[in-house]
Amino acid sequence: MRWSTYNTLFRCEGLGRFCYNALSSRLLEVDEAHYALLEGYEEGRAPSGVEEEGEFLQLLRESHVLVDEDEEEGILLVHRYRREEACFGTATLGLTICPTLRCNFRCPYCFEASQQDGGFMTAETQERLVEWVAADREARSLSVAWYGGEPLLAFDTMCALTERFLALDLAYEKAGLVTNGYLLDDDKIRRLNELRIESVQITLDGPRDVHDSRRVLAGGGPTFDRIVQNVEALVASDYAGACTVRVNLDRTNVDGFLRLRAELLERFKGTKLSVYPGHVDVMGGQAYDSGCCLATDEWAGFTLALARRHWVFPPGGFYPGASVRGTCVATRRQGHVVGPDGELYRCWDDVGRPSMVAGDIRAEGVITDPVLVARYVTGIDPYSDPECLACAVLPICGGGCAHRRLLVKYEGRNDIDYCSPYKTRLRESLEAYVFARRSRETCAALLRPGATAVERPAFRLFGAVQGDPVLAQEGTG
Repeated sequence: MRWSTYNTLFRCEGLGRFCYNALSSRLLEVDEAHYALLEGYEEGRAPSGVEEEGEFLQLLRESHVLVDEDEEEGILLVHRYRREEACFGTATLGLTICPTLRCNFRCPYCFEASQQDGGFMTAETQERLVEWVAADREARSLSVAWYGGEPLLAFDTMCALTERFLALDLAYEKAGLVTNGYLLDDDKIRRLNELRIESVQITLDGPRDVHDSRRVLAGGGPTFDRIVQNVEALVASDYAGACTVRVNLDRTNVDGFLRLRAELLERFKGTKLSVYPGHVDVMGGQAYDSGCCLATDEWAGFTLALARRHWVFPPGGFYPGASVRGTCVATRRQGHVVGPDGELYRCWDDVGRPSMVAGDIRAEGVITDPVLVARYVTGIDPYSDPECLACAVLPICGGGCAHRRLLVKYEGRNDIDYCSPYKTRLRESLEAYVFARRSRETCAALLRPGATAVERPAFRLFGAVQGDPVLAQEGTG
């Protein structure tokens, strides 16, 4: 047995000693004696007395902290297989539908290349879209994300398509809505449950003064007060879904996040509203200065600082998740972004760019650029990339952002970083998780009658992706 390439051994000051393995995504907590054993394995020497640690060795083997020769290669093959299985699965058809690319705002950083152009999805295109979905004999369910432009400009189209989708012999799994919130009036709110919209994401850019300096109406004018009034109407209604406010941040407004978050959580105390920071990253191609954007590592540092100093965690927290890494709508065979003219894109970031059109629902065979599709699905496969295979965080990274990888590999955009923040911030992320977990354990123990100091075992599985309630709790609020 040998020490795994994918281990991270670390002390967390005042909190304990830990070993994380990226292949299993398991975090072990150990006492000083067992930490010394692990240091021995890390240094390539067999610790003395190890024969007496049968249970501990079994845990190390199960967690892939200790591996046999060639074992890691086999586990990575399983990871790759699961990625391909997810990419080529056909059970669920996932559509991101842009009924228009028009927008009633003029945000300077918007990546929509055609936000002032184009029309609305015609009745003919809607009919063809429904026919195309109905003709899919492999899909058993359908999920929809409404996007734009500003999708509420085409609310009638959303209603008409939903009615048609619900009538199909296909389970309508769920729908989500991404909107700037300005047009989300009472009439639209009343129809959200009927439209099966389970989540509404509304975007702000900071407190009123900051937001209104950046997110103005197309004809000029502020937008903050009306958006917040609409949020208030939404959370006070009988809407059964989740409402989140994403705060778009870059260097110019990052300092306003906590102020806005505090204002919103106080105003909407007792509701299901959640507020989280969103990373603005234009990646060039827009008039907005890309130098205003925080680099990936800087953004990771910002979110970690929010957790350490203010107990504000990103959605899902910092612990590496259990989802199949390296897959998203761009890499899935049954994932499509549908434009208002029936054009198909692979990624949300491609919307409005003619060079990134991969298909057309009106065309024979639908896919008009199979090379682009193949590049997204297989051409950027991280398990075919020697650099990724040599990276210790590949199992929890999955190759990073597919769109960014494609730009780097096929368009020579070497100024773009596509790697996951785990590459440079894994230990800090794990420490943030440990801090949250330990704090909750301590509080729970102290609240018990006759509470005494928390006793910790010599070793235990401290963090695992499956069945860990702390992972969900971290991301709230």
